[in-house]
Amino acid sequence: MTELAFDTRTDDTSPRAFARAELYLCLGQALMPPVQPGTRQAMVRDLVADLEDLLPGHQAGEKLREALEAVADDTALLRAYSHLFLVPPYPAPLNAGLYIDNTIMGPSVLEMERYYQRHGLARDMSFRDTPDHLALQLQFLALLLGSAAQAGPSVEARHALEEARDFLNRFLRPWPNAWVKKLDKACHIIPECQPYAVLGRLVRDALDVDARWLQERVPAPGPAADAEEAEGTTTALQTEVDQTECGRCGKPFVPSRELAGMLRALRDQGLDAEHLTVCTECRTSAMGLSPLSPDFKEVRQRSGQER
Repeated sequence: MTELAFDTRTDDTSPRAFARAELYLCLGQALMPPVQPGTRQAMVRDLVADLEDLLPGHQAGEKLREALEAVADDTALLRAYSHLFLVPPYPAPLNAGLYIDNTIMGPSVLEMERYYQRHGLARDMSFRDTPDHLALQLQFLALLLGSAAQAGPSVEARHALEEARDFLNRFLRPWPNAWVKKLDKACHIIPECQPYAVLGRLVRDALDVDARWLQERVPAPGPAADAEEAEGTTTALQTEVDQTECGRCGKPFVPSRELAGMLRALRDQGLDAEHLTVCTECRTSAMGLSPLSPDFKEVRQRSGQER
């Protein structure tokens, strides 16, 4: 694996966090369906330029340009996207839960929603996919990094970086290797899929680099501490939250162990946990989040000044 050419020598977190926020915004947008006319040309012109600016010395931009220029037009690009991600049996889905849980709307998706809601993001039925869609995940990671950069050296910045570290390690790192292999395999069948294989490798490599960077900046607790905490709470989870009522339909249901842990943690802190008390039937009917549109105009301006 070729490591991305990031400069990790500086101790100044804000410029890097700004640049990383912009990179993940670009990548998240690139992984949305290319339905607008002129999308292919915009990717050749604007996305490639952004990647070259954000990743100096790396060949990702040039490789993406070559792959996009081999695609005939917008229709061919949309056909490749649909083959990979939309039309069953899609070979390389963009939904993390299918890799982590081996199912749709499993426990990991509920955990993701908890992160989103904690940062003021609500469901939006106009988004026609599940909350674990990679584009949403990358945009949320950008939000956390941008918040940390804007906060400067502070407790708030550290908390945002810790959230980014945990979200990345829990939901973004476990599956891109398998995803990239699926993308490469699909390219042998439909060569027009190559732009998304390039983007897939870029996403995977960027996440690996940033996971290490975040661990250096805000080290996570060791496995021994995690094991001790889990041992102390398992019995309580099983006995204190045996059954609850769905906050939407009102029917009683037994939450999973993961959900029970979230409910108990929130209630112990005196916080409202109603938004998490959603039964399986109601959860599968709510398939989207509100579009992630943080105002990163200042992020882009300041990161441009720093580079």
